[in-house]
Amino acid sequence: MAEAERKLWSKDFILALAICIFLSFVFYLLVTSMAEYAVLRFAASDTVAGFTASAFVVGALIARIFTGAFLDIIGRYRVLIVSLGASVGATLLYLLADHLGVLIAVRLLHGMTFGVGHTAIMAAVQTIIPPSRRAEGTGYFSTSTTLAAALGPFIALTVIADFGYDWLFVVSSGFTLIGFLGLFFLRVPEVDSRYVPRVGAATFHPRNLLDRDGLRIGGVMFLCGIAYSSIMAFLFGYTSEMGMAHAAPYYFLSFACFSLIARLTLGRVQDRHGDNVVMYPLFLCFFAAMVLVAATQAVWMIVLAGMLAGVGFGSLMASAQAITITAAGPARVGVATSTYFLMMDLGFGVGPIVLGTLVGTFTYEAMYLVAAGLVFAAGVLYFLVHGRFVRRRV
Repeated sequence: MAEAERKLWSKDFILALAICIFLSFVFYLLVTSMAEYAVLRFAASDTVAGFTASAFVVGALIARIFTGAFLDIIGRYRVLIVSLGASVGATLLYLLADHLGVLIAVRLLHGMTFGVGHTAIMAAVQTIIPPSRRAEGTGYFSTSTTLAAALGPFIALTVIADFGYDWLFVVSSGFTLIGFLGLFFLRVPEVDSRYVPRVGAATFHPRNLLDRDGLRIGGVMFLCGIAYSSIMAFLFGYTSEMGMAHAAPYYFLSFACFSLIARLTLGRVQDRHGDNVVMYPLFLCFFAAMVLVAATQAVWMIVLAGMLAGVGFGSLMASAQAITITAAGPARVGVATSTYFLMMDLGFGVGPIVLGTLVGTFTYEAMYLVAAGLVFAAGVLYFLVHGRFVRRRV
């Protein structure tokens, strides 16, 4: 029985991983192309086009605030069914958006359905992963983001070039539908009914909407999210300005490969030897990646930066989430998960606005150096809120 409890690669874990891969695919399919679509279809200004792309994140942020509190009340499986079903409808609405305001509204709605569904699946899988293998299992599960980040932009550009944007929305709907259908074969552990809180005024108290440990580690990832948003939002423009637009896809490919390798190995190290043994080297790799991007003069430097960022930021997301869930405890998995992703999404959403101002005022190089400084600040914050309290395990 004890051996069965320690099993990680169960049918439900694999199925949840597959569902999350398709959800993440849809995010990266659209986030990399929506600003350009707004410009081409509706002649949107750069500012409005940027908001059209980030409206998805705004919707996800709104949803994550409340999702954690209701996961245990309504039931994780019910939340998944409703949210992914609504996501299928939301992706189809892109085909009907004939006005810029309607497109932004669809982006907000889609972001909300994604935020609910993604939070629910991430919380559910934490109840499937054996506690003794928390970091390892979270690292494996987070490869869904790695695969999507690598292949999503490539698929999006290919579909747009060969078939157009309407087919991109059809493909996005198809991926979401596959994830939705997978739910009918997934068993999601629920909280014992005796411990399910009743809905009332206290449900909306900040302590029930946000988790303290999620805010602490989430604050670290908020800074990291701002830093990495400089890559997601501006790398294509930066490399194009230098006459190396072809280098950007190589960055994402190397990021994905090295992130995958790191996530398949570092989780086990973290479980066995403690958080700090893994976290500090990851901050160092991420910092080095941002400095290297700022100093880029050749394609190989972009590729190397992608490798370092893949190991650094790619693994930080999984390792920090494992720390959050372990610190919060099983009774707070839902709220801790939603708080953690809320903070990281907030960084992704705020980053392009804040760092974009630096590009307009100074240069891309200056912006990436500021991003590197944010990574350093995130490492210091990690030490203050968690690292100094952790003892090395042997």
